[in-house]
Amino acid sequence: MTRRGPRWVSEAVAWVGALVLIAGVAIVATGVIGEAPPKVVAVQTPVIQPAQVSPVKAPVKPAKPPPVRTNARGGVPVEPSLGPPPGPQHDPVPKAFAPPDKRFAFLVGVTDYRSPTKDTIAGANDVRFIRSMLLAAGWLPQNIKMVTNKAATGTATRSGLAWLVARSKPGTFTLFHFSGHVKQVGGREKLWPYDRDFVTDLELARLIKKGTGKTWVDIAGCEGGGFIEDLPSSRVLVSASSKVTQKSYEYPPWGESVWTGLVWDMALGQGQADANRDGRTVVGEALRYATYYAQAITLYQRPYGRQTPQVFGDPVRGWTLDNPPA
Repeated sequence: MTRRGPRWVSEAVAWVGALVLIAGVAIVATGVIGEAPPKVVAVQTPVIQPAQVSPVKAPVKPAKPPPVRTNARGGVPVEPSLGPPPGPQHDPVPKAFAPPDKRFAFLVGVTDYRSPTKDTIAGANDVRFIRSMLLAAGWLPQNIKMVTNKAATGTATRSGLAWLVARSKPGTFTLFHFSGHVKQVGGREKLWPYDRDFVTDLELARLIKKGTGKTWVDIAGCEGGGFIEDLPSSRVLVSASSKVTQKSYEYPPWGESVWTGLVWDMALGQGQADANRDGRTVVGEALRYATYYAQAITLYQRPYGRQTPQVFGDPVRGWTLDNPPA
C-alpha cells in the first residue's frame, strides 16, 4: 500500500467529523448494529426442521436508463486500530473488455422469507440497486436476470445460474450476486432461497466452473466466506461480505447490507473509493475500500463482532462496471 503521511492525516481529520454509521445495522442472518455505546439487537435465524405486420416506423433512439439513486449517506469512520484507509495501489488492467452484448448478470435477493424464516432488511433492495448500477453502466436489460422474495426459489436460483453459465464463453463477462441468508450445516455453506431449497457451496462452485468467460461472484450474507474455498481462480473473482466464522450486517437507514452499501453504493456508485483521484473507481479500489470500512463500521458490535470481507481469485481488477474484462 502506498502511504503518504499528510494525506492520511487530512483524511483522518475529515473522517473524524463524519457521521459514524453505527446506528441500527442488522445482521443478514441476522443481528443489528446500534448506537455508541453499541446496543446490539441480535435476531438469530432459527434452525427449522424439516401476427400482424406493423407499419415500418423510424428507428427510435433507446431511452437512457434512469439515473442511479444512491442510498448510503453519511461519513464512515476511520478506525485507528486498522491503520489508515487504503490508498492508491496498482490494479492490473485487463487485456480485453466485454462489450454490452457480452455482459450478463444474475441477481438474487431475498428480504421477505417464507415463514418461519426471519426476514432480512436488505436482500431485495441490494439487487435492485445493483441492477440500476449495471443499467447505468450500459448493460443491456435483457442480459440482466433478477429474482427477489417469493420468486427467488431454489429452482429459480438454479435455473438462473444455468442461464448465466451457458453464456459464460471466452470474450464474455458474467456477474452473480446473492443477498440474503446463508445456512451453515456440517462445515458447508448454503445459499438460502425463499423456500429453503438450499443451494450448497459445492453446487454453486460446480455450476460456475462450467463457464469459460470472466466471472465475478459476490455474496452478501453471513458466513459468506465459506463460498470462497471452491470458487476463486484466475478466471473467477469471488468476494464475500464476511469470513466463514462471522456474521454479516445490514444497515437499516440505507436499506442495504453493509457490504452492498459500501461496494456498490458508496464505492462504485458515489466514487468514494477513488483512491488515486483519477475520476474513475475500479473494482479493485471498491473492494479494498469496502473491506476496510466494513470492519471499521462493525468492529465493536456485540455479541458477534466485526465482519471481515474476503476477496480472492482473478487479480486483474483495474476495470469499471462500464468496461468489464473479457
